[in-house]
Amino acid sequence: YFSTHAPLMGRLADDMKDLAGFDNVEGVEIVARAKDGAVIDAAQEMDDFILHSLSKGSYPIVHGVFGGKTGLRDKKMPGSLEGGEKSLGVVDSCQGRFSQDELKEWLEQDSLVLFTASKFYQAPPFCGAVIIPPRIAQKLRDAPVPEPKAMFGLDGLGGFLTEKELPDCVAHWKPLLRKEGTNNLGLALRWEAGLAGMEALDHVPDHKRTDAINAWAASVSSMVNRETMLDAWCVERSIVSIRVAKDGGWRSMSELRDLYRWMSMDVASLVKDATPDEKQALSKPAYIGQPVDVSESHAIVRIALGVDSLLSYLDDENKALDEDLQTVKKLAAIAKHFDTLKKSGY
Repeated sequence: YFSTHAPLMGRLADDMKDLAGFDNVEGVEIVARAKDGAVIDAAQEMDDFILHSLSKGSYPIVHGVFGGKTGLRDKKMPGSLEGGEKSLGVVDSCQGRFSQDELKEWLEQDSLVLFTASKFYQAPPFCGAVIIPPRIAQKLRDAPVPEPKAMFGLDGLGGFLTEKELPDCVAHWKPLLRKEGTNNLGLALRWEAGLAGMEALDHVPDHKRTDAINAWAASVSSMVNRETMLDAWCVERSIVSIRVAKDGGWRSMSELRDLYRWMSMDVASLVKDATPDEKQALSKPAYIGQPVDVSESHAIVRIALGVDSLLSYLDDENKALDEDLQTVKKLAAIAKHFDTLKKSGY
């Protein structure tokens, strides 16, 4: 379990740590960054993991991340060997920051694709789906119901799914998950919001989206780097990750949590010696991405495009960038007066 609650069960008992029916699954972690924040290419470790697993008679499931919180992407996305006979590749593209050509490529190599409309498409959290490629879907149709049946109980998959969320290729699983009168209305409503975001951008061709995102990222990175207390530490497509300076180094995760809170508030009255321009910036609430701990030396905050802001940029580039500039100015003012704001206890 990744939370203290499951959607269809509510709060879990304190002794519930693992889902029932998955006892023989072993997790192997491949880290994304070194301790100094440098990116680690996971491709070779993924290949070694597959070979090692096959050599000992195990079935490897390889989970590659295409865009984490900072937009970081593994260079190689795992496919499924022999159409899923020998291994299963899972592409985690939950950020939703990918092209249609990339999605097609993943499906052609028989990768399952994890997707959520909660990030780029700005639906409420936990608006997820699994996209199943045709060859894997056919194998699921032809395969018997998995054993043990305990995996379908309330303390297994049944705590997360009913039969109504399953695709036709696993229709024979439905009797084991059937919950008459139980409907995940929250999931349906979240997807209504997600589909609205997807449909709003549907008329824009992929190449036009890509060009706009690249131009936006270059402009925002330049704004950030013009501020002495800020550094565009990492730029990945539509996410600009920013580290914030302090005497002798960079702000930590705990410090950036304070900054993140102050960004959404009017804190101008707390900084008496701010300039008029700084007071104006400090007075305006601005919303940014939550801080991320990326190395031993610093954490980052993020300015990211969502579907609404991309549409705004496509409609009026200058107006959209002016809003981003106000956000950068507030970040810079908070960075400069961080200690004063901290002492205020606000």
